Amino acid sequence: MKIILLIGKICVGKSTYAKELGGMLISCDQLMQTLFPGGCGEHHDMLAERARKYLLALARQCAEAGVTPVVDFGFWTPALRKEATDILAGFELDWRWLDVPENEWRRRIAKRNAAIQAGEAAPSDYFVDEGLLDKVNRLFIPPTQEELPGLTVIRN
Repeated sequence: MKIILLIGKICVGKSTYAKELGGMLISCDQLMQTLFPGGCGEHHDMLAERARKYLLALARQCAEAGVTPVVDFGFWTPALRKEATDILAGFELDWRWLDVPENEWRRRIAKRNAAIQAGEAAPSDYFVDEGLLDKVNRLFIPPTQEELPGLTVIRN
């Protein structure tokens, strides 16, 4: 059974794309925002790590049950991608990187932030302040074909 895994920065369209694919959407952002709607401060990274591991196990269970999971995590680093590859060993992994030009990415962030401030955003949308933007730019390492043979790059 195939498992689809989406790579990309915040606000590049991963969740929208995931919904278009069908299958069982597995989203760390949705889980975190449901459990901690006001945020979880300094504990965010630790809790997100626990959520990722739980959700990757859930993706395995979905695939074992014959349901195609679409894992919407971002997978910003090679280490996170390796962790998923290890946990999901034995399944066909369909890695897809949603890549957008910098100016379009910034436009989408501004649009999302405005929607959040107007109370019109999806419940799983995070407000992207300068601190989060800096974190994304510091941590995101684009995937390569050498790292993930068969990687599909989607420019949207």
